[in-house]
Parts: sequence; C-alpha cells; structure tokens
Amino acid sequence: MKRKSVVSALFIVLLSVTSTGLARVTFGIQDFSAADFGNLEVLDTLCAGDAASFWCDAQDAELKLVTSKGLDYIFSETGEVVALYTKQQRGQDLNGNYDLDRAQNLIPHTSDLPGGALLVGGEYRQPQNVESSWTEKTFDDARALEGTFSYRLGNLQIEKTVVVSEVRNSLGVSVKVQRTAPGAGETLVQYVYPGIAKQDAPVIKVGQGDTFTLNPAPQAVADPSYISLQNNNQNRGQALVIRPNPNVPGSGDDLVATPLSARQIAVGKTLGAGADASVTLELQTYGGPNEMVRFLQEDYLEYPGLFEPNILGRLSLGIIVVLQAIHGVVGSWGLSIILLTLLFRLLVWPLIHTQMKSMVGMQQIQPKLKELQTKHKDDREKLTQETMKMYKEAGVNPAGGCLPAVVQMPIFIILWRVFINFEFNEGFLWIPDLGLTDPIRLLPILYITIMVAQAVVASKGNRQMLQQQLLISGVFIFFVFNFAAGVTLYLITSMLVQVLQQWLIQRNLGAPAPVLATGVTPITTSAEPYPAADAAKTKPAKPKKAIAKSTNNKAKAKAK
Repeated sequence: MKRKSVVSALFIVLLSVTSTGLARVTFGIQDFSAADFGNLEVLDTLCAGDAASFWCDAQDAELKLVTSKGLDYIFSETGEVVALYTKQQRGQDLNGNYDLDRAQNLIPHTSDLPGGALLVGGEYRQPQNVESSWTEKTFDDARALEGTFSYRLGNLQIEKTVVVSEVRNSLGVSVKVQRTAPGAGETLVQYVYPGIAKQDAPVIKVGQGDTFTLNPAPQAVADPSYISLQNNNQNRGQALVIRPNPNVPGSGDDLVATPLSARQIAVGKTLGAGADASVTLELQTYGGPNEMVRFLQEDYLEYPGLFEPNILGRLSLGIIVVLQAIHGVVGSWGLSIILLTLLFRLLVWPLIHTQMKSMVGMQQIQPKLKELQTKHKDDREKLTQETMKMYKEAGVNPAGGCLPAVVQMPIFIILWRVFINFEFNEGFLWIPDLGLTDPIRLLPILYITIMVAQAVVASKGNRQMLQQQLLISGVFIFFVFNFAAGVTLYLITSMLVQVLQQWLIQRNLGAPAPVLATGVTPITTSAEPYPAADAAKTKPAKPKKAIAKSTNNKAKAKAK
C-alpha cells in the first residue's frame, strides 16, 4: 500500500481520537442560571410580548444542573424540573450545549408551568421562604443525589424530596402538603408535567388495572397505574411517565390522574380542610427514550398500552433473558457480553460461511471474468452465456452472499440495540463502567486494529479494495470513540470471530495471501478454478507436432 494512503488512514484515526470520545459524563451537581443557556435570546424574544412562559418570571432564579448517564436535569430552587435533556447515547456529555428550544429538552420552554409544578386547587402559586439542599446517597446500588426543599404556599407548608439516580431515568419524588390554618374546604393537590418537548399534539395514555385509555377526556381517573405523554404511539421518540412510586406501599391510594389539556398531565390527591390536614404524593417520573430496553430495566414495560413491542422487540426481550441468564452463571456483565456474542456468532456461522465462500469464489474468478469481457466485448449475448457457464463450472453464485447477509442482519441489529441501551452499571477489567466510554481508549484502538486486519484479510492482495475498505472504516472510526465500553466489547468480539472465519475460508479455498501494508507481494497458490481449461490451451500443441514429425519420417522411409 502506498505510504500516502497509510498516512491518510493514520490521520483519520488521529483525528478521531482528538475530536471525539473525550466527552464522558460525570455524575454530579453544579450551579446554573438562565444566562448559561446557549440561546438566551429565545427568552428575550419570548418574554418581550404577552407570552405566559414560566421562564419570564424565572430568568434571575438560582438553578441547579444535575448530570447523569441518561438525562441532564435543571432544577429550580423548589425542586421543579425547568429543563430536562435526553441523550442520543447513554453516558454522553452534552458539554454545556443547553438550548431552551432544543428538541432534546423535554420541558416546553413556552409552557406556563415547569415540570413537576404543584397546583393547589388548579392554581400555580409563587413560593415563599424557600430552603433547599442537596446530598449524595445510594439508591438501587448506584450513586444518587437527593434534593430536599421546604417552602410555603400561603397557609400550606410544602416539604419535597427528589432523588436523581446516576443510572436510572426515573426521578423519585415525594411531596408532603400540610395546612397551617383551616381551609375553606377540601382542595385537590396536583403534580403536573406541562407537555413534552416541541410536540403540539402528544399522545396521552392513562393506565388503570389491566387496561389503558388512549387520549382520554380531561377528567380524573381513579387508581391509575400511570399517566404518560409520548411523541407518538409508534414506539419511537421520547416519553414522560408519572406513576405511583412502586417502592412506597400505598403510594397509589386515593390517587387520581387527569389530562389537564391536550398537552398537560397531572396526578393528585385531595387535601382535607382541617387545620392540621396533610396529604403526601409518592411518585416516580420517567423521562427519556420511548424505548423497550429502558422501560424493561426500570419496570415500566409491564404497564398496559405504554409500549407494545413489535417482532424485533420481542426478539430483543428473548436476547435480554439469555443475557441475564448468562450473567446469573458467570456473574460478570463483561463476560456475559462476550459469551452472548460468541453464541450468536456460532448460530449464524453457517450463514456467514456461505456468504464469505461465495465472495471468495467470486474474487478468485475475477481475472477470468475480465478475460471474457475483453474477448466478447462486442457480443453481449455471448458474454452473458460464457459468464453464466463460468459461474456454474466454478460453483459460485453472484447473489449467494446476499441472502445470508439479509437473514443475519436483524440479529446483529437487535444485539446492537440491546447493548447500546442496556444499563450494566458494572466494570470489567480496567473499565470502571461498561455503560460509559473506555477511559484509556484501549478498546476503541483495539477495535480499529482488528478492523484494519479484517480489511487486509478481505482484500486478499487487492490494493484498491484495501484502500476502499479503509476509507469506509475511517468514517465509522470517527464514532467508535464515543461508544459505551459494553458496545465496543461486543463489536470487538464479533469482528474477531468474523476475521477468524474469513481466514479459515480463504485458507480452505486456497485464496492468495493478502498484501501487507509493507507492499509485500503475495505468494501465488496453485489453486486455480479452471486448471483443466488452461491445460487444454497449452498441452495439445505438443502431441500434434510429434505426430506430424512421425508421419514425415515414415514417408521418407518409404521413398527410400
């Protein structure tokens, strides 16, 4: 391979290392303000008119930014979610790219209410005497941050707690409302989400027992299992879900869910009129991808109507069951990923063998195909006949590699989607967390090395093909440094098996050795697809000369 091409390939790798993969989220909390948004002018324009956005009264508020694997929260001083950013890939660091009108912000900045707003008798009131603090804790064997908030709403004392997990998309919420003076009557206290992102007409669902209602009328539903906002009803996009906290017994007692409008949802309980009356909302809210693996791991998949897996989804569930079964035996998610990948590579081995064998066979007869094209360049019909004859005699099918590829592709797509969305929350070897990128970049570098080796093996001495494959790989390399370590581990294991299988097939079929990057010429093997045809071209000439010479000698003898 030319030195220029090698330098180009190395440049692509270097560019990838320096420009990607360095963004690794750190779980924690920091101060934030409206001035830290990337497009503050949106608020200036919004609040210059008659807009009813809650932001118009909160531009000077003290905020807190909490970054986690799946979500970045921005909380107000009373624990309301004023912005909620989802991530295309778990563990991604958004690097301060917080635009209010960004599609990944699930809280509509144009709404009159923030996320987690508290309505009392249908009214949103400004708080007084606010106190708040944040502490670290452990929740479900993972790190978490707990925010506690205390404030007053008229003659109501509010005590609120929110728990943000490093690894889960579910936010724990506890709100206690207590009267400090008698009320005029019973009052409904509601916890509200004002919409989802920029969706003007989201899908609303309310679960109740074993049934659910799609886009119900704006009326209270008793004993709900959940109420949700989704971009659509097609298992895509994002979702916001409110449910009774399953970790708190009796959290669903006397709870009602209400679609307040075509965009807003709420859950609530009734507060008595007595001077010491109180009511507590124990909730969990989910924000993030409307995606099966996340719903499964966070125990939302069981709710009727919330998510209906298609065929690929049901296959994914089967894969997760197998993955969890392997983990139950070996006790390591890293080993489980490797073993599951090997298992599925073993299952598709015959398909890949057929595909690769067809590809190698086609490459072996390429020189003779070129000869035919030169010989019959003016007779297309004859060229087609001779080409098909050559395919038949060589035992190859030009379409032989397509069907196996089509059959196996869904399997590897499923594996990919499972590994990229599954929360392992566990380290492996030098990797502290399989759900985050490799901190020393060893896995991506190893993957690139195997990718280059696979391109060399596949090219089998064809320099042009090698350059093309390296160029194609270079595009993919640009992204691999951002992949979670668990995903990269799957890719490495899968590609190692593929390289081994390709090498075995080429060896058994007598394919020529590949040209190395040093430019060493391969040793040509004796395996030719048509040795008999070559013999027919060269050997018959000698016997004819011998017969002619013998005939002439006999004639001379008779003449004498």
